Formats: sequence, C-alpha cells, structure tokens
Amino acid sequence: MKIRCEKLVVSGAVLLLAFFILFAFASESAFANSPKDVKLEYDESSQTLQASITHSPFSPGHYVEKVEVKKNGQALAVQEFKAQSAETFTYAVKIPVQPGDVLEVKASCSRFGSKSAKIAPASAK
Repeated sequence: MKIRCEKLVVSGAVLLLAFFILFAFASESAFANSPKDVKLEYDESSQTLQASITHSPFSPGHYVEKVEVKKNGQALAVQEFKAQSAETFTYAVKIPVQPGDVLEVKASCSRFGSKSAKIAPASAK
C-alpha cells in the first residue's frame, strides 16, 4: 500500500511537471499576435508614403520584425528591425506615383502573423 501511494505521488508530480512545461510553450505562442493596424497616408508634395504601424503588446523578443513596401505588386523597399520602440511607430519612404498606382505596406511580427494595407494616392487616380 505504501509503495502504491508513493507511485501515485510520483506520477502526479510528473503529470504536473508535464502540464507546466506544456503550458509554458503554449502560452508563448498564444501571446504572440500579428500587428493590430497599418494606416497609410501619402503626402503628394513630398511624394512620401507614411505607414503608421500598431503592434501591441511588444517586448524584446516580440516586435514588428519587417516592413515591406510594394508599388503595383512589385517590391520597392524592405526594412528589417531588431526591436520596436513604441506600440505605434511610423515608417516613411519616398515613392513617386503615377495615375493608377497602388501602394501596399505589410508589417510582419517577429513571432506570428502580419497585417497589410493598401492605398491609391489621389495623384495616382
């Protein structure tokens, strides 16, 4: 009876340890999230596209890792980051546009997911 009780306690401890390990790995990916918002504005006078990117929560290991800019589906600029300094930050790039042009920005999380937005500047309509 005493041996059976000890086996039960050891089995319970192993099961509890396995649960905590599983929870630790699952919670890390559960708290990873894609950027929440990408807002685009185009300044015609300076021919500059500004992307206001919101990603929260962020931390040293969880941040916007990459911002990609496309014009009419063609890659124009890629900026990689090693950290994020604020919940919302602005990325700007100078891009001349012509009628019919569509600009797209994609922000990618270092852990999981991405968010994109498109704009057809007034001077490109």
